[in-house]
Amino acid sequence: MSNDLEKFIRKNRNDFDDAKPSGEVWKNIEKTLPVKKQAKRFTITDIYKWSAAAAIFFIALTSVYFLFIRKYSHEVPPTVKTGTEKGTPDLVSGMSIEFAAEIKQANEAVRNKQEELRSAIASDPVLYHKFQADLNALDSSYKVLREQANQSVNPDVIIKAMIDNLRLQSELLGRQLMIIHEIKTTKTSNNEKNI
Repeated sequence: MSNDLEKFIRKNRNDFDDAKPSGEVWKNIEKTLPVKKQAKRFTITDIYKWSAAAAIFFIALTSVYFLFIRKYSHEVPPTVKTGTEKGTPDLVSGMSIEFAAEIKQANEAVRNKQEELRSAIASDPVLYHKFQADLNALDSSYKVLREQANQSVNPDVIIKAMIDNLRLQSELLGRQLMIIHEIKTTKTSNNEKNI
């Protein structure tokens, strides 16, 4: 069957090649094809225009912040009652009672351990100064946190960090006291062995 078809096509090939499709066929095909939209092209001048607009917008927002928002945030009265010299902890106004109690308790623990450290290490001032340098690093970060709490609108997170800092100071002092006690016990055991 396929051989008969092939023979028929070969015989009548010239008859098939003479006929051309009408112009209407191509027009119908073009109508069914999707219309191609031209891609939007950005030139360098367009990019410069948008960059300049973004820069102006950023400068305007920054100016508004520094002129209005920051100005009014600094007009708030100071919120920290300094009282560390008198033996009371630094408190931030508007602080919850729980936070105030925790700060007071942590400050007292740090103060007690500092006094114990001073009395325990009176014989070795070099070691005391090394220990004090470690403690001063934590104390300076505590002071920075306290100043940030003064300027913050919602200081709860900063107050928690202050409490954590005081706990770290207390732990550091406790470890330093353990080191001093170990040094003293090793010295006394060495002295007993030598005798």
